[in-house]
Amino acid sequence: MADAHHLYNAPPHPFARHMKRDFSGKASLVASPTTKPVKYYLIDFDLSKEYPLGATRLEEPPWGGDQTVPEHLLPNASPQEFIDGWKFAKAKKGFDFMRDLIDDMTNPDPQKRPQMSEANSRLKTIIEGLSDWKLRSPILEVGQRRKTTRFIKHWSTQLIRKARGVPAIPKP
Repeated sequence: MADAHHLYNAPPHPFARHMKRDFSGKASLVASPTTKPVKYYLIDFDLSKEYPLGATRLEEPPWGGDQTVPEHLLPNASPQEFIDGWKFAKAKKGFDFMRDLIDDMTNPDPQKRPQMSEANSRLKTIIEGLSDWKLRSPILEVGQRRKTTRFIKHWSTQLIRKARGVPAIPKP
């Protein structure tokens, strides 16, 4: 969940972001998340569980959860920390520069997957090795093409931000 209230001239409606919360008019974007970083909150709707160290799976996955996690298919599953790594890595597919990390995090053998602390430190190392231009590149789906006008708008915005000294990754 993101706290982006400072990006708009009035609080936006949660489902119709272009409208004010009370539908009294349009909500205008007055800043970008790069120039005014957004505060993110991790919410899980009480789906996350903490198991004792070394414990196997103690319950079935939640209804509607990711059923492709190998531990959900095995009777003697591994601890939850490996499942969390699998879900994070699956959400980040399409980022070629971190393919090795994604492959490690989605390894079918849970014992070969890195724990979240190791994955986080590896991700920081990867990001530090990327150029400013790579960090400013648009994120596209595999096989997606970008319209020329959007491409020009994206890079002209990035050039202006670079000239102003705005970092590619906002620091709170």
